Amino acid sequence: MSTSPSFIGTLSSNDFTIMSCPLFFVVARVVGSNGSLEKWKERLVGLCGVSATEPLGNSYYWGHDLDGEPDTLWGLEGYTHPAGFFLGHTSTDTFKHEMRLADEDKLLKTVQGIGSPDYHLHHYDFAGGWLKREDDDLKDSKDSAVAVVHLWTSERDRSLVIDRLTDFAASRRAIKFNQGSLQSCGVLKEVTQPNLTTLWLRYVDSKNSLILCLLFFLSFASRESRLNGVRYISARSQEDLKSHLVSEEYKNLLASVEPVLSLRVETHLSQSFNGHIDQRPITLGVQ
Repeated sequence: MSTSPSFIGTLSSNDFTIMSCPLFFVVARVVGSNGSLEKWKERLVGLCGVSATEPLGNSYYWGHDLDGEPDTLWGLEGYTHPAGFFLGHTSTDTFKHEMRLADEDKLLKTVQGIGSPDYHLHHYDFAGGWLKREDDDLKDSKDSAVAVVHLWTSERDRSLVIDRLTDFAASRRAIKFNQGSLQSCGVLKEVTQPNLTTLWLRYVDSKNSLILCLLFFLSFASRESRLNGVRYISARSQEDLKSHLVSEEYKNLLASVEPVLSLRVETHLSQSFNGHIDQRPITLGVQ
């Protein structure tokens, strides 16, 4: 007889230090073949379902690109231990079945199979912020808008960027929730690229995400000489956002991280369609 670990209470991203390691996350960009989105949605029904039953699972949230690549998927996968991603999820019969169907239907753009270059993955430790708040009536919404903001800096200065982003997340969390508020504000520390930090933001709808979550990014985008060559969101969205550059919180965030940022800042918008965020852990019993 062996005893499996038992998780008591609710493990939240707010309490990630409870574990012997921080929560582990993957931000995935999956480039689909032309017209593949609806079939990807079918595949993800089963994948999202099995993910919600996995003992090490925390988050599994998927959407489609809003930056002009409608068949590209964006996903957030979260686990209480890296083994949940590398061993647990991929070993399920459901995962193997759905991936086989995806390969048969040629849902990836260039090369089929789990090793395809159409899978773009970043691996992270959870460094701060929060993914869900109890005063949000729509905290478990499956169709929220998401913004992924990648910030590159020197390895030496990344801790400062993480501190500033974590402070920013705390300031947003302290504000009473209302329509248009952030649903998630997670700070992610890339474990294989020591110069990359990612801010993962979620809103109730894409309109609010356009208006609110990218204000600081567009301040960088206006400095074209410093950011030459970086791919941005559509011109129409930029024009909409520039008219809403009014948030003092975002301006203060910019001022605090600008001195240490290098030339690469990217943002990616997506509209979610399935998944779960920061779920209660499944309690494992005695075997």
